[in-house]
Amino acid sequence: MNSPDQAMIATDSPSLTAFDSKVAIFAAIVISFVGNAVVLGMPIMVGALADSRGFSEQQVGWLASADLGGMFLASIFTSTVITRFNRRYLAFAGISIAVLANYASTQFHDFDPLFLARVAAGIGGGICYSTGVANIAGTHHTARNFSILMFGLVAINAIELYTFPWLADVWGVNGIFLAFCCSFMACFLVLPLLPCYAEEPPATERNKTSNPSSSSHALPHFLPKLCLLAVSCFYITIGSFWAFIERAGVDAGLNDSFISNTLTVGTVFTLLGCIAATWLSNRAGQSKPLLAALLIMCGALLMLSTGINPLVFALGTFTFNIMWLFTDIYQLGTISNIDHSGRYAALVPGAQGLAQTVAPAVAGFMLSRDLGYGAVMVLGASGSLAAFLIYSVVYAQLKQLAPDVADAS
Repeated sequence: MNSPDQAMIATDSPSLTAFDSKVAIFAAIVISFVGNAVVLGMPIMVGALADSRGFSEQQVGWLASADLGGMFLASIFTSTVITRFNRRYLAFAGISIAVLANYASTQFHDFDPLFLARVAAGIGGGICYSTGVANIAGTHHTARNFSILMFGLVAINAIELYTFPWLADVWGVNGIFLAFCCSFMACFLVLPLLPCYAEEPPATERNKTSNPSSSSHALPHFLPKLCLLAVSCFYITIGSFWAFIERAGVDAGLNDSFISNTLTVGTVFTLLGCIAATWLSNRAGQSKPLLAALLIMCGALLMLSTGINPLVFALGTFTFNIMWLFTDIYQLGTISNIDHSGRYAALVPGAQGLAQTVAPAVAGFMLSRDLGYGAVMVLGASGSLAAFLIYSVVYAQLKQLAPDVADAS
């Protein structure tokens, strides 16, 4: 008999489910990137709040945190109900909350009610994002499908960066809130395409439902939790780098236009990371590419920590952009292959958001102590190194107990 603190992972070749259909994948991707749209458009929304409503920097910071905090709470909630609640109803609730909260944001001009409206908007968007990610986790070609999602997120980000400034100029921040309303309302059209329930039990409950004679391996419960910890560690890298790389370039005396152009061109390299992730997963699985990517990211930030010049800035930025989504795709794929129910994948947005909230604050504290931008880059490198060590433990366990999961694509 299996120990109660073990999880069962089947080793038979996976059979395709309703989650693997093209329309289900399309629906999951749509609600995912619409649910995450507020994060992608955050810099412009923050500026529009300051310009249109006259809020101080501290107030707009709190409003930005309200959206992110709402998404974090939604991630935790979604993970607790995703395996036993109808996912169409769950997504319907998230869409409805987001539409109402974003419309309410156009009506509230005082800080306190607007803050509450943005928390609600974050909860609605977070439910959609987590539900979409959980549905993609239920597929059996996770690297490919998460690559498509990440490609879509980059495309949506480009659209927002192009259209939101125009909306803000014409209608103020209300134009951005109404754009969110329309985007979420469009998600109602894809709801019928979502599968209703997980077709595989959660990894932590399979030992209760599996036939003792079935071909399966016992995996410790802590493995998917370690994966979530690794995601947070990696997003220490993202949060510390992305918040301060522009300032680090200015501090190093680089030209403003050079910095701006380098960061813009870096988006192209982000798309290359999506393509490379799919290509490599079909040939080498996910474990080796993920470990290599984390070491490369660590090396890039350590290079930036030693001193920044135009060549180092460009090389470090381009490497960061390639490895960012490349690593994200494999992280999502790894936790999904361990647990196709989506319970743990639904927590990924929360793990990301928590680290993205904490890392810039820690980096800012380091700068306030005159430790310099080199120390911030070392902080980022430490996050990737910690994630590498954690995944090394995860893959060692998978290699021993379930090699097919470790090498899955």
